Amino acid sequence: MVVANRVHYVWIVWTVVIAAYSCISVPCSMHQEKCSSYEIKDNESQCKDLELYIACMELFKGKCRGEISYHSVMSASKIEFKKRCDENLLRNNISEHSQSLTPSNRRSICPSLFDDKKEHKFCGLFGDPHLRTFDGRYQTCRIHGAWPVIDNPFFGIMVTNDAVLNSTTATAPTKLTVMLKAHKPECTQQKLYEAQGDIPLPSTFEDSTTSSGPSSLRTVSLSWRSNDNISETVIIRLSYISTIISVTRVGKYLSISAKLPDELAQTFNQEKNELCSSGCPASEQIDIKQVTISDLDRVLTLCHNSIGPTEHRLTDQYLDWCVFDMMTSHDEQFINASHAAYSDVLFFEPRSLFNRTVSIFEFNPASTDSACCTNRLNLFIISIVTLYNFL
Repeated sequence: MVVANRVHYVWIVWTVVIAAYSCISVPCSMHQEKCSSYEIKDNESQCKDLELYIACMELFKGKCRGEISYHSVMSASKIEFKKRCDENLLRNNISEHSQSLTPSNRRSICPSLFDDKKEHKFCGLFGDPHLRTFDGRYQTCRIHGAWPVIDNPFFGIMVTNDAVLNSTTATAPTKLTVMLKAHKPECTQQKLYEAQGDIPLPSTFEDSTTSSGPSSLRTVSLSWRSNDNISETVIIRLSYISTIISVTRVGKYLSISAKLPDELAQTFNQEKNELCSSGCPASEQIDIKQVTISDLDRVLTLCHNSIGPTEHRLTDQYLDWCVFDMMTSHDEQFINASHAAYSDVLFFEPRSLFNRTVSIFEFNPASTDSACCTNRLNLFIISIVTLYNFL
């Protein structure tokens, strides 16, 4: 079989030499006879030889223009190739191409820079505002104006907080800017996404696009969804850096959440006071336990009984923050904002929750002097049930 293939290859080369010299090619019938004389299992090698023959003959197209014998053999060879080899060769070419990619051929593919399976960090900002940092700190801040949330070599997030109407102390995010920094033509160009609390969330980037990269492998994608009649969310996925950014608008207030690789979360500039990495400056932090109590019973009832879009109830710090925001702003939109932020945690970092269902305002003596006996009774009952389960 090897000898037969060698003879066939020599025949092709000899044919090309003759064609190059005189432009008189062998009759197509001879070629067809040679091509069909092998077993079916050798069809792949026959097709490769036939492809080589056609490619070589193409080199003499200019010199042999007008030669009927040349054009006849070329036409017959192409018909034979199309009939017997197209599908088989295409399938094998695709396989060979995928296995033999070199760095120089990969310029059209955006490389994944971080491993999806390695540790990721989560950060979120919402409400008065309340912050959950990359390293798991929970803070409430009075920050006013524009502040950097995240800033790394690939993207940056900026938040603007304004005073809440009818409140002397509360502020809340009213504007968010997400800037994707240009990173290799095959990954993404610079893109900008801006959201404002007083208008619906845009469903595209500033350039009216929703993605970057080839259609078969998007490196950047933006999607919009409506959560209910008062809230909506935009998800920005950056696959090449294993990152997801979530922007939510509840009423006239915004929230931001992001999950990114631990290695990327650590690339920050300490001089910029990025909120997710450095937290709020000490001078801007608020001890929520020292808040002036206002209508605590009603607020606790509202926050405890509220149900989020995923049928969840608030727990842990998100329950405390709901109570705090309601007492400082008296705006029930903050209840929905707490649920939106809680939904992000359930999606991005559910392991960080301890499912604490009792607010700190229900058992903090310094903060509950005006609370009625009902709340203390509730706490007593919960304590007894907890102790019973423990025993």
